[in-house]
Amino acid sequence: MPKNYENDYVRYEFKDSLLYITYKDGLSIDYDAACIIVDDRLTIQSYRPHVIICNVSNLNHVDLDAREYLATYGSNLAKAVALYSTTHTMRNLADSFVTIYKPIVPTEIFNNLEESESFAKKYI
Repeated sequence: MPKNYENDYVRYEFKDSLLYITYKDGLSIDYDAACIIVDDRLTIQSYRPHVIICNVSNLNHVDLDAREYLATYGSNLAKAVALYSTTHTMRNLADSFVTIYKPIVPTEIFNNLEESESFAKKYI
């Protein structure tokens, strides 16, 4: 399994038994992009469960079909997901995502990386 990987949408990095996913700046994610993101994640995880820390600070928008896909199939082989954003707008979007779509794995929203890591380490 590679330690780092990047596609057109996100950067993946394994560190301390956690998978860090960082969305690239200024993107709008549609259904096709969501499928690529999840497929690449599963491949680099070697189809083994991992705890995920996901930085959504740089996103502009995630469309409805992409949100539904990420809440269902996007949770495959995730033990838990810590979403964090340094921007108020994306934290609100993440909070709506969790409230409405109810991901099938423990999923929490945080203001910063440190809080996200504290949550995530409970699931390693």
